[in-house]
Amino acid sequence: MMGQRVAVKRIGASCLSLLLAFILLPAAGTASAVGSSDAVITVDPVNHPENFSAVLYNNTNGLPTSEANAIVQTADGFIWIGSYGGLIRYDGNTFVRMDSTKGVASVVSLFVDSQDRLWIGTNDSGVAVMEQGEYRMWGKVKGLPSAKVNAITEDQNGTIYVGTSHGIALIDSEYQLHTMEEPEVVEADVRDIRTGTDGTIYASSEMGDLMIIRDGKLARFISIADNPLDGVGAMLPDPEAPGRIYMEAADFALYHVDLNDGFQILKKFDVEPLKYLWDIGYINGALWVCSGNGIGVIDDDSFQLVEDLPMNSNIGHIMRDYLGNLWFTSTRQGVMKVVPNQFSDLSERYGLDKMVVNSTCMYDGKLFVGTDVGLIVLDDDGVVSSIPLTKAATVSGKDLGADDLISLLEGYRIRSIIRDSRDRLWFSTWRGQGLICYDRGAVTAYDTEAGTLSNNFRAVCEREDGSILVVVTGGVNVIRDGRVVAAYGKEDGIVNTESLTVEEGMNGDIILGSNGGGIYIINESGVRNINVENGLPSDIVMRLKRDPNRDLIWIVTSSAIAYLTPDYQVTTVHKFPYSNNFDLFENSEGDMWVLSSNGIYVTPAEYMIADE
Repeated sequence: MMGQRVAVKRIGASCLSLLLAFILLPAAGTASAVGSSDAVITVDPVNHPENFSAVLYNNTNGLPTSEANAIVQTADGFIWIGSYGGLIRYDGNTFVRMDSTKGVASVVSLFVDSQDRLWIGTNDSGVAVMEQGEYRMWGKVKGLPSAKVNAITEDQNGTIYVGTSHGIALIDSEYQLHTMEEPEVVEADVRDIRTGTDGTIYASSEMGDLMIIRDGKLARFISIADNPLDGVGAMLPDPEAPGRIYMEAADFALYHVDLNDGFQILKKFDVEPLKYLWDIGYINGALWVCSGNGIGVIDDDSFQLVEDLPMNSNIGHIMRDYLGNLWFTSTRQGVMKVVPNQFSDLSERYGLDKMVVNSTCMYDGKLFVGTDVGLIVLDDDGVVSSIPLTKAATVSGKDLGADDLISLLEGYRIRSIIRDSRDRLWFSTWRGQGLICYDRGAVTAYDTEAGTLSNNFRAVCEREDGSILVVVTGGVNVIRDGRVVAAYGKEDGIVNTESLTVEEGMNGDIILGSNGGGIYIINESGVRNINVENGLPSDIVMRLKRDPNRDLIWIVTSSAIAYLTPDYQVTTVHKFPYSNNFDLFENSEGDMWVLSSNGIYVTPAEYMIADE
């Protein structure tokens, strides 16, 4: 059911390197139903369009069909979708088409009553109610005026009102069916039927007539001819004021109307360019308008079109689930879920050009961003234009002629930015300014003149003794006390010298990951190679990450995730659902976040150890 913890969940689906992103915590939602004034949503596509994302489900990505006619949620967390292909249940992970052999085969309307029973209106088989997985059905044989059920609602007494293509039927608490006999009702092809806050039932017909019903009797009938607005289309009883409704008129505008004493037009809302309104929902104090060509919101008497959504045709219903997400149905496009975007695009926020971002690092209250064309620094006020330098020189003392860190790195590719335990920043540049150590305004640059194997630097890793391991084309260097004190390359047995990542082993060994040569273990005894012949899933090792809590080292290869034990045995996580991964991080709750080309996967680290 929705809300259960699943083994692996995927967050996002974008090219992560194209975004500067940080995690936002979504606001807490309540379990209020759509239509109540206290309903809360966790997304605001109008005022904060950068903080939501929309997912469209159809027959290409899980939904058994590409059309949806209705949607509701029951208290157990299941979401139910009505389609011409039958009733579909969604548990937060999988869409399942329910058994249609019992008559529930073509679903056009759904309703959840005060007892949490699911009522199902079909296109040609009448109405059904589901209780504990079993159906009870009413068709024309059992007295239903028509087998096509367009809408369902409930009054304050628990009586169910069933709007059909030929009148309205009532089903009481004893499951006895009665039909309304007033001629105006009998002749009506009921389009929608809703319950007001005072228990009054409002029903509209396909002809544009409006019926007001109390205690199962027709209290008032407003024909299209008697309606000053030339009929009613989509409508919603005002949840704040009994006797008032919101209704679409013949001119496609939305009106607020008082029906308590006659027919008083209170306000007109121009909702262009929307045409042919299908549904009106009231959520968190705002009116949501679904139409044949888009979605809009009326908040504080102002209408705004919700743009940049994948669903834009024949939008029939809106629903808010218990997590605060919004759901929409379309008879042509399927189902759309709008959820809080857990990532904020800082490029958009700060007006930056889109570019590849290789590394980020928080330092001194600022975000340092390494790109292919230099360094970007951001703080709460925006883009930082200058990081002044008091000194900039190579290890040998050669003056670099720079008084600003951003200017020094301008135009150069920065592969990584890493902060060490002494609060220094290390910038690994590629065929650029070398390996830059920034220490409280002073810069020291390491290059081949200082003893590095090349000027192609990829990353650094700090050892427990404070020395720095440097990943460089050619192998790995060691920096201690400001000097390059060791170099391990081809002459030492590192056959593949295109190094990608490095870590310190539990016993102080240097563990080097290469681009095609597997892993090299470097210690006083020499160099040892671990590759696919020793159980490594791939010889391309993207990332090594030390896990002191479990006494192992995680391995991210080009085809799978694995881990290395202190005795250098490789174990592959066979059941991880995706292969093209780049990096991983464990949070304080023991969840592992795995960055991949398909987004971010999150799963408890213990599940990965157990290969579950």
